[in-house]
Amino acid sequence: MNRILLAILAISLGSGLAQAKDKYYTEDPLFHFTPDPNAPTNTIGRLGPIGLGLELRKPNFTMHISNVEEGSPAAKTGKLRKGQIIESINGEVLKDIDPRVQLGNLITEIEASDGVVRLMVKDKPKAEASPIEFRIPVLGSYSDTWPMNCAKSEAIVKNMAQYLREADNWGWGAALFLLSTGDPQDLEAVRQRFSGKLDGDNPGFPWPIGYTGIAICEYYLKTGDKSVLPAIQARHDYLLERVYNDSWMGRGGANFNYVAGGHLNAAGLHAVTFLLMARECGVDVDEEFLKNTFRHLYRYAGRGNVAYGDHMPEGGMTDNGKVGKLTFVLQAAANLTPKGEQSIYANARDISATKSFYNTSWLFHGHTGGGIGEFWRGPAMGMVKEKRPSQYRSFMDERRWVYELARTYQGAFGWAAGQNVNYTGVNTGKPNGNYIPLIYTLPRKQLRIFGAPATQYSQTYELPERIWGTAADDAFYSLTPGAYAPGKRMDISHETIPNSASKEIFKRIKANDVTEEVLHAYALHIDQGIRDSTVAQIRKRGWDHIIMKLLRSEDPRGRHSGLMGVGALPKPMSDQVAGILIDMIEDENESWWVVMEALQQLQNASADQLGPHLAAIEKWLNHSDWWLQASAMRAATPLVTDERYYKQLIPAIAELMSTSQRASMPRYFNDIAKQCRKAPRAVQEFAREHFSQAYAQYPEMIAAPGGQDMSNGTNYMLRHAAKAVAQTPGGLDALYAVAKKRFPNASLPHKELYLEADPQRLGPELQESMRKIILEDLIPEYIGKGHHPQSNRGYLMNEATSSEPLDWGFYYREPRMAGLVELYQRAGIDDYNWKDYGPKWTEMTWQYHTFDPPEQKTLGTGTRFREVTVPAGMEDWFKPGFDPRKAGWKSGQQPFGQKNGELVERLRGCGYDFCRCNEPMQTLWKNEAMLMHGKFHFPEFKEGHRYRILVGGMSHVNAGDGFRVYVGGEQMFERERGVGRREGAKPLTYYIDKAWWPNFAQDKTTIAAMSFLRMGQNSSRRHFSIWLQEMKAPPMGRDVILHSATKTPMRSAEWQSLQDTMRNTGEDDGKYVWDGEYVPNPKVQGSWTQLGQVQSIEEFVPGEPIKRNRRARFQEITFMEDGATGDGLVIWSDNMLLDLRKNEALRITPETINGMEYLFIEAGGFNTREGPDWTPPLFVMKRNQG
Repeated sequence: MNRILLAILAISLGSGLAQAKDKYYTEDPLFHFTPDPNAPTNTIGRLGPIGLGLELRKPNFTMHISNVEEGSPAAKTGKLRKGQIIESINGEVLKDIDPRVQLGNLITEIEASDGVVRLMVKDKPKAEASPIEFRIPVLGSYSDTWPMNCAKSEAIVKNMAQYLREADNWGWGAALFLLSTGDPQDLEAVRQRFSGKLDGDNPGFPWPIGYTGIAICEYYLKTGDKSVLPAIQARHDYLLERVYNDSWMGRGGANFNYVAGGHLNAAGLHAVTFLLMARECGVDVDEEFLKNTFRHLYRYAGRGNVAYGDHMPEGGMTDNGKVGKLTFVLQAAANLTPKGEQSIYANARDISATKSFYNTSWLFHGHTGGGIGEFWRGPAMGMVKEKRPSQYRSFMDERRWVYELARTYQGAFGWAAGQNVNYTGVNTGKPNGNYIPLIYTLPRKQLRIFGAPATQYSQTYELPERIWGTAADDAFYSLTPGAYAPGKRMDISHETIPNSASKEIFKRIKANDVTEEVLHAYALHIDQGIRDSTVAQIRKRGWDHIIMKLLRSEDPRGRHSGLMGVGALPKPMSDQVAGILIDMIEDENESWWVVMEALQQLQNASADQLGPHLAAIEKWLNHSDWWLQASAMRAATPLVTDERYYKQLIPAIAELMSTSQRASMPRYFNDIAKQCRKAPRAVQEFAREHFSQAYAQYPEMIAAPGGQDMSNGTNYMLRHAAKAVAQTPGGLDALYAVAKKRFPNASLPHKELYLEADPQRLGPELQESMRKIILEDLIPEYIGKGHHPQSNRGYLMNEATSSEPLDWGFYYREPRMAGLVELYQRAGIDDYNWKDYGPKWTEMTWQYHTFDPPEQKTLGTGTRFREVTVPAGMEDWFKPGFDPRKAGWKSGQQPFGQKNGELVERLRGCGYDFCRCNEPMQTLWKNEAMLMHGKFHFPEFKEGHRYRILVGGMSHVNAGDGFRVYVGGEQMFERERGVGRREGAKPLTYYIDKAWWPNFAQDKTTIAAMSFLRMGQNSSRRHFSIWLQEMKAPPMGRDVILHSATKTPMRSAEWQSLQDTMRNTGEDDGKYVWDGEYVPNPKVQGSWTQLGQVQSIEEFVPGEPIKRNRRARFQEITFMEDGATGDGLVIWSDNMLLDLRKNEALRITPETINGMEYLFIEAGGFNTREGPDWTPPLFVMKRNQG
């Protein structure tokens, strides 16, 4: 074993130096993300207690001051300001190693000596640097055992505690930190803010309950202060009320469309820790609720990364802190169950904690910015301080710089921004720096979640001995690697970050000269992510014999690694391999994690190999856990299309489809349905029938234990069941038949499936009726419905007439006309498509000039668009009277562009007619900025038509840069940047409203534009063109609007009365549906003026003051004989006023009071937040006389 370890270290050192960055780094940095000396900028948001922020610029991380923290030692000099250049700090320049590490170490050295910070500073690059000196407090050196037996660590803890005790407000984590110090005065500070003062009426939601509720439990277990028990109980009750599928959304709803089922385990993990601790506190915790939520998360331990939502475990080494959080879930479980440290939960805690050592290579990784993950990576590693001392010490020492940079001059903590760092706040109302210094206090073991002994107030509760899996699954929690040969296993007792964190291990196993023995050993490593990566290397090298050895391993981890490699073995799967996998799924004692992988790999076996073992697959298909159900569906794949077995399996799968409420399951149903397309006709018909029955039998409303509103989840699961039916041959017709029974009032249930489908997949009868359904139902529905805050009608009417500029906003980002035109196209009507208008696109000749602005900007620092000085004599370049030829401009035809200084035939693949960046460039765009000026003739604009001006060449993510377009010398529109994430595949255009039409009625219209190349450090590119398009507007008259009103259920007082979160109702239940008939009402007809509003008719007394809102709707209104009101989007009939903008039906109540006629009209505002007892105020209207 020692020989193997030495060989591994040799490979590591050699590969590390070989991959060190040129010129700057002399050794390979330990952490990724790694500052790049060739990048334009690298940010270090805080230089610890010094109080400076730095921007490191090339070459080689030149230090520029980016901010000076007010009140800091740096600020008190009065000499330091943003923009200055620091040449050196205490005689050191940045070189050779990660600059973050060097700067953190400098803080350590300064605080260990005289505390003097010596800067050499200059204002400009070529200026002479001048010295600036100031002091920071001397804290002494770190001990070799820090944070224990360490004066500096003690000082840091005391400073942080004092900062919090004196703070007016406490952010998340403040109480937890103070409770972790063991200092009586800190406990007293918490007592003063907790005892008798915690709110049980407003418990919050899963995020804050988890992050802050743990401290309440810790406080009770320390003090026995019963005044906080109601607050703990209230938080439990809230979590029970909002739980579904054993977990929560971050803010407590149940939106299945968010990721996979809406779960946010980043919030749910601490919520379960809180529940386990609440039970230890003795509050009334629902037992099934507790066990189910704990089981849900326990399954992830030792099996990779905790998933984002309701998924199977994720791979890789970046987990955003979720595995670290899981460590404390498991610690709370070990605390609660009587077996304690002898429980399987303590072992699962240890393997989760040690993940921190291996994945710390990927520092501050995370999709929201890695700061939230680092809050828990550090403390989690502290949980194995005694069991993995070498790893713990290396982890703390190599990461010391992270904590030095995070310290503030006030003694508080907040991550230093930069390199994907987020959650940089200090003592804020969200995850923040208060959690960082827990790494200093964790070894004190003053908190139960940190391993403190039970107190006199602790109660135990017997959790199941093993809440998920078999005894064989316990191997995945072991801190000892598996044996790869008799008496041989990897020695990991001397691991350090430089030689054995995952970044180094990955280099090692990927090395060209890595041996079979090394890979075999790593395939039995203690960490799932390292095992997975090792198997990938074994597969890559074609070492099938190692895979076969692993499949026969006595260690479940080895067998699982072998299964991960089965896909690389020869095809078709041999009887030998199939036999090994089948033995696994038939072994009652096999690890469930192994069984899952075996089931998934068996999808590549044959029906002949699997058929005799159908009972084993059925057993796992009927398992209670969806992970195993889904895996079994993979194994069933070869059998569901086989005429010998389909009648046994398809009904079982359909039964699952009719009951499952797990958002990840539809993918597996859908894959089975796709397989049926290849099956014999009898199988296809059988599958279609049973999947249709599953759809029909799906519950009207799925359930959650606390009464959570599951309407969204029901719709989601039903929609996906419909998709599975639709996947089968003839499924769209079958779905139409069964869905119309379920939704008799819907014109076309699940219309998106039909609109996206190839018409050839529809049966003759449905094909014939689709056009009619689209024209008579779907188009009116689209016109009438819409997104918050109003229906599509107003938008469409304005777009159709071009009356006003389109007023984009959060809920109005694209023209509504686009969706309407798509429906017409689906009905076979192409009359409303956009077409080029005016000069031919490639023949538009422009005068142009390119230049490099004097206002320089560092390459690679974002958009180039900015205000710049144009060359002398070109100040009026955009005006009609400007003469480009006289100014020396060139002439060229569009598209303009370049790629790294050259014209190219095709910038990228592009199928968008509104972009055309796949077309050849005609004129070279040479310098950074370009001015264009052209005069063009356009035919007369026509009523009933729409017009738009397009900027082409950049309708893709990471394409283009900002631009500005002028027409007739006036700015028409601009964009300040290129196209970012989620912004691609859309036209960059201005829809020309009628105020601009006269500009295009002239003999020649002047169009001018300015834009910039998209430039990186080593590249430049751009494709640019401008042209006009025309489209005929679809009909949008009064008859169309009124017809849409008959297809659009409207919110009403009756609908409001059903908005009880504990009552499961359909989305449109209680809404008002207009039948299209006008019913006259003489008491309403006429002209009225609004006096104000009251809450009830009884409240109104003529002549007395009344609340008045002059911005409210219906200040004046006339009810006409035909149901009109003078506003095309407000109609009436009988005693109902229909606001077609907001899709609200407002009841009108006529009253005669003291001989005067009044109307009381509901003010609307119906919503889901107010609940069933809320009633809208009433507008008081007085009839106009004469």
